[in-house]
Amino acid sequence: MRGCCTPLWSRGDFRPLLSERDQNFLVETGDDSRFVFKVANADESGDVIGFQLGALQHIARTAPSLPVPRVVQSDQGRDYHIVEFSNGCRHLVYVLTYLDGTMLSDTRVCDDVSAHRRLGNLMARVDMALRGYFHPSAIQQHPWNFETCARLKHLCSHIKNRQHRLEVEGVLERMAQVVIPHLQTLRHQVIHQDAHTDNVLVDPTDPTTITGLIDFGDLLYGTVAAEVAVACDAVSHGSKDIVTPACEVTAGFDSVLALEENEIDIVFDLICARNAMTATIAVARAALTPEQPAHICSPERFIEQLRTLNSVGRAEFSRRLRSACRFPTYCPTSPDEALAREEENSLIEARRSLMGRKTTHFYARPMHFERSGGPWLYATDGHRYLDCYNNVPQVGHCHPHVVRAISRQAAALNTNTRYLYGSAIEYADRLTATLAPHLTACVFVNSGSEANDVAWQMAKLITGKTGAIIMEDAYHGVTDVIRKFSPGRPNVRLPEFLKGLIVPDPYRGPYREDDANRVEKYVADADRAIAELRDSGHGTAAFMIDSALCSSGVPNVPGGYLRGVEEKVRAAGGLMICDEVQSGFGRMGQWWGHEHHGVRADIITMGKPAGNGHPLGVIVTTDEILNLFIDTTRLFSTFGGNTVACAAGNAVLDVIEQEDLIEHGKIIGAYLRDEIARLASKHDLIGDVRGHGMVTGLEFVTDRKARSPATEETARLLELMREQHVLVGSEGRDANILKLRPALVFRHEHVDRFISALDNSLESL
Repeated sequence: MRGCCTPLWSRGDFRPLLSERDQNFLVETGDDSRFVFKVANADESGDVIGFQLGALQHIARTAPSLPVPRVVQSDQGRDYHIVEFSNGCRHLVYVLTYLDGTMLSDTRVCDDVSAHRRLGNLMARVDMALRGYFHPSAIQQHPWNFETCARLKHLCSHIKNRQHRLEVEGVLERMAQVVIPHLQTLRHQVIHQDAHTDNVLVDPTDPTTITGLIDFGDLLYGTVAAEVAVACDAVSHGSKDIVTPACEVTAGFDSVLALEENEIDIVFDLICARNAMTATIAVARAALTPEQPAHICSPERFIEQLRTLNSVGRAEFSRRLRSACRFPTYCPTSPDEALAREEENSLIEARRSLMGRKTTHFYARPMHFERSGGPWLYATDGHRYLDCYNNVPQVGHCHPHVVRAISRQAAALNTNTRYLYGSAIEYADRLTATLAPHLTACVFVNSGSEANDVAWQMAKLITGKTGAIIMEDAYHGVTDVIRKFSPGRPNVRLPEFLKGLIVPDPYRGPYREDDANRVEKYVADADRAIAELRDSGHGTAAFMIDSALCSSGVPNVPGGYLRGVEEKVRAAGGLMICDEVQSGFGRMGQWWGHEHHGVRADIITMGKPAGNGHPLGVIVTTDEILNLFIDTTRLFSTFGGNTVACAAGNAVLDVIEQEDLIEHGKIIGAYLRDEIARLASKHDLIGDVRGHGMVTGLEFVTDRKARSPATEETARLLELMREQHVLVGSEGRDANILKLRPALVFRHEHVDRFISALDNSLESL
């Protein structure tokens, strides 16, 4: 060996090192430098060695601090040479720097959390360094490639124990049928894929400190998940708890190179495959090449590890990995994976214990959701549910553009709104551009409740009055004062400073569609409210109105009604506060609900739909009102309109504009109401359907002539619709109205799904 090395590299003393396929020698020179002289296996080509050395050189350029070997060029300036040995065989030879340290396998850090995290961290840093590297020989077919491991199945015949053989064959069969096709959809790059404990060097005085990663012989183009799985498997052997070390490795990796959900869910299968592959390769080599020393001892221990993994189970192992990286809880994708009833009951009891036994929930048995997308909510019973109720995800649950905007901004800056940053200015400018020209000034808060609270403060300050008018069953939020603005149903005793108006409902209200003077009669109720506020000494500071009247059951408000009330309120010196939390952002077929009624707003409020569910509230008013208010109150919200909230808000505007969702909503909303009206010819329980854009009220009656509310039937209908995997909610004074507010991304097929479920449910009543 010395004769091969010294003409090409410096002289030194040689000492053999252990290796699986190559021959390695420690070379110690006179100046105390140490190197590794490597003689490649005769089957290795120059392309493969060039690939491995190129990877090390790439790391040296992109991440020079990583503790990996460096390529030492020969005296002729080459990375490797082809040398013919005395036996006539030709081998590629090359030299790497020697890394000091003790093999991790020779230390006692099996239960050390920091060591495992550091290993995961190191492997992620290596993969980050290799991301821009590729070589034609990266497509490897060697036996340790997960994506070709099904080829090993014929070698299982060498496993003498039948039960062991069946277990290993089962893993390889699952890899072939399920896992490998899925692997091909995941992120791929050049990876090390051999971070077992013999290839990881640590400081002998502090085994938690990693000093080197060696052996790039299994380098290949593979999935990032494989890098994690190999490292997890390596540290789990010999541990009583095989899951915790894997969790720490995975969390350490994820802290540097963020894993994707599909990657973390495949790690268990890859760890199982690694053990099945190792057992098979070890037994086959012993049987086929008995003259060679065994590189892998006791192959039975890998089958035992496989059994231990299966005793934990894929679901629990993956749940622990997800938790370690703060991934959302896994949501079953089929009823076969449904969460056990006992687990569900435990969660219900924990909710009652930690969130109060009187905490409300929808449905007789609470629905448990762990995932969503577009108009769908995905439950732990393995079914997906069409969401026709929740108005907060304005552009659909988890819209990718909104999610990315939130994530990217959260990774950059999220701070106090008293600092200057561009996203808030951009959002305010874009938002006010959709409104009437006089509405130019924004205040950002965290919710619709806060927005309405601030709007009420503004109205009192500007007018000098303390009384307000609302609808008799209004809902505007949950702050101390705004809770009083939210009776939720008629005939609730209001505080003296509040007066409620009769709901202008031409279907079941006191003045119906056949009354030619219904508008004037409903408007006249404002005279009563204004007079009572005047007589009590409060006066009228504002009329706060949800333009869609959602809590009233979305009545078909007669044309001119809100303009008539506005006229009287202004004559009494009051302002118009238009609560656009439910009616804004295109919900009613145009940008803002109050504009549908022809009302001029003094103050507009918005809530979480502005951010598609991210905490964001907005008050928009005139410069004059805002400046006087700020001068007097010095009001600010610490995190209202923070950079992440504004990123969400801007993204929502992007989606509405780019996907033309307002026009789309008008078309789909009209189609929904037309289909319900068609269904009414079949089901007498349907009394009335009304609405605009993507907000619809569907009222059920037991007698169409008397218009008697079908309260009990509606309650049963909610449960029947749930059984049909459609979510709806009831509203109105008699809880006999379905309030339908699906996301603006609803399509014709979603309407058809709703209509089918409604038809079936009505048939079942």
